[in-house]
Amino acid sequence: MGEEAKQAEAKAAEAPKQEEKPATEHKEEKQEEKKEEVKPSPPPPIVLFVDLHCVGCAKKIEKSILKCRGVEEVKMNIEKNEVTVKGIVDPQALCSHIQKKTLRNAKVLSPLPPADAAADSTKAEPPPPQESGIVTVELFVNMHCDACAQQLRKKIMKMRGN
Repeated sequence: MGEEAKQAEAKAAEAPKQEEKPATEHKEEKQEEKKEEVKPSPPPPIVLFVDLHCVGCAKKIEKSILKCRGVEEVKMNIEKNEVTVKGIVDPQALCSHIQKKTLRNAKVLSPLPPADAAADSTKAEPPPPQESGIVTVELFVNMHCDACAQQLRKKIMKMRGN
């Protein structure tokens, strides 16, 4: 009987060890699931420079930005002419969308565009030589309010040669 008791004790000792193995495997699975559940940090907000001289222009631009896929939130700062966009969006694509929909120039302030894109934009062609004489120029400009027209008129009158 002594040998049978020793064998029973050995089996009893092995049984908890076997139970511990699944428990540790289960804990490891939970840790892996927790690691997967950790959400990546959201991308930094995109700051754009857009000419925002009136509330009407700001609202028009805000509506067009909110229609873009991936945009979560838009904040306007009219005093600084800055538009802050939160979401997963390509800054250059957003600028081209603004230019296409609102006919206003937009420039990325942060995050800074890659060096290749910056080099391409700085390689502008030199303007053709100016001819002397009187020239009349017609401009097609999208103005939706009187404030836009007044501001454009003032800027043109300040140019040399008027």
